[in-house]
Amino acid sequence: MAVIEPAAVGSAFVANAGVDRDALLADADAGAYAPALSAYLERTAGAFAAAQSPEDAAQVIVGSLDAEQLPFRIQTSEAARRFVATKLADIDGSTVTGFTRTWVS
Repeated sequence: MAVIEPAAVGSAFVANAGVDRDALLADADAGAYAPALSAYLERTAGAFAAAQSPEDAAQVIVGSLDAEQLPFRIQTSEAARRFVATKLADIDGSTVTGFTRTWVS
C-alpha cells in the first residue's frame, strides 16, 4: 500500500466534471463566501498554469512500482515534496493552516 501525494496535475478533470465556474461565483455572490471562492479559484488557476503533466505524474507512480520495496509515501513532483515536508514538520497544523489560508484571502 502507498499514499500518492501529487501537487497540481494539469488534466481535464475539472472540465470533464461539468463545473461551471461562473455559476459558482454567481451563487456565492449572495453571501460572504464569494470573495473566498474567487480568491481560491484565482490561486488554483495560477497553480495549474505550472502544473505537472499527467504523464509525468504517472511516470513517477508507475516507476515506483518497480522499486524493491514500495515506498509508503510517493510525491510526484518537487512541489509535492515541499508541501508534504511542510505538513510533516507541522506538529500542530498552524503552519499549514496559515499557508493555505492565503489561498482564500
